[in-house]
Amino acid sequence: MSTPTGFKQRLAAELSAMATHPAPAQATRTPARRLRVPLTIAAVATAAVATAVVVPSLSGAGSSPAYAVAQESDGSLVMDLKHGDGMPGLEKQLRKMGVRAAILKGDKDCSTGKPPMVPGSSQREPVTYFDNDPGKARINPDRIRDGETLLIVAEFRKGDDAPFAVSDRLVPEVPTCSVGGIGTFVAHAR
Repeated sequence: MSTPTGFKQRLAAELSAMATHPAPAQATRTPARRLRVPLTIAAVATAAVATAVVVPSLSGAGSSPAYAVAQESDGSLVMDLKHGDGMPGLEKQLRKMGVRAAILKGDKDCSTGKPPMVPGSSQREPVTYFDNDPGKARINPDRIRDGETLLIVAEFRKGDDAPFAVSDRLVPEVPTCSVGGIGTFVAHAR
């Protein structure tokens, strides 16, 4: 894990903890403290914006984020899906950040199978997966054209909420279901 990524994850965890467990209110405050509190809040908010880490959803466990999205300086986005319950929030966050995306849970019984891909889109490969972590990938929004949707399909083992395989493809329309393994490259947990 690189130092900037580790810093971002630690900062995100601290900010999340601060948001869920606010400090108890002081019985009395001096005027000097009133000046420092807004400055402290502004400093924390500025740090969060500067690192561009978004951790809007916590898993049922309450201790680790269900997903995260970080915007890199080159305009790419790094998504990190840790738990299945983070799929709706991750999809919503990607859309807020300008990526037309849909995230589905792989369904081996999906009657339509693999959704049709946009012709010629396999050469653009908008998603690059990180080794040994199928839920973590870099998305290049500039490789997604108007009228296309990035479909991400996550697969889960029975009884486990962490994705063991994630695949993607650019589709002209979002299907109601999809089998897993829809892309030219599928990231698997080891």
